[in-house]
Amino acid sequence: MKFSGNDVRSHSFSSKMRGYDRLEVDAFLFKVADWLDQSVRKNEQLSLQCKDLFEQYNNLREEHANLQKILISVNELRDQATAKSGELVEKAETDAEVLIKGAEAEADRIRGKAEKDIEKLREEKESLTERRDKLLKEMYETFLSQIRTLETEGVRMGVDLVRLLEEESEEAPDEESENVIKLNQKAEGDAS
Repeated sequence: MKFSGNDVRSHSFSSKMRGYDRLEVDAFLFKVADWLDQSVRKNEQLSLQCKDLFEQYNNLREEHANLQKILISVNELRDQATAKSGELVEKAETDAEVLIKGAEAEADRIRGKAEKDIEKLREEKESLTERRDKLLKEMYETFLSQIRTLETEGVRMGVDLVRLLEEESEEAPDEESENVIKLNQKAEGDAS
């Protein structure tokens, strides 16, 4: 299942009596959404870089094929030159060897550079994967910590509410609206 930053930002949760602080949840979701958007952009950049490297690799393969064709053509010229004269054959061989060595050296240089670039991208990908996994682990631990804190606060508030409800039952019924206000004020004070 894929999520975008907008999916996280626009997601809403139902309200419960002892639910989470909506502002804190929204703020955290926006941070997660921003991180997710950055990760998607970085992944897209890396994909584009990979695509460029694969295009370069394919271009090198085409160049190599062209060099092979040139080599075949040179060999054909050499055979024709042999029929004409030994001197022309030696010159053609020398020229062909120089061309081939130069082309092979250039192909090796380009291939080596492409392999280094691919290795560098693999290392960057591994580094990003490790960073992503570390961030996910930290987010998970943060969520667990927040859940424990909220559970503790819920238990503490539940105990306070029970005490307030007992106090309310001991007072006269004509003070009911005043007790409700006190209960609300007490709950707001505990929430802050």
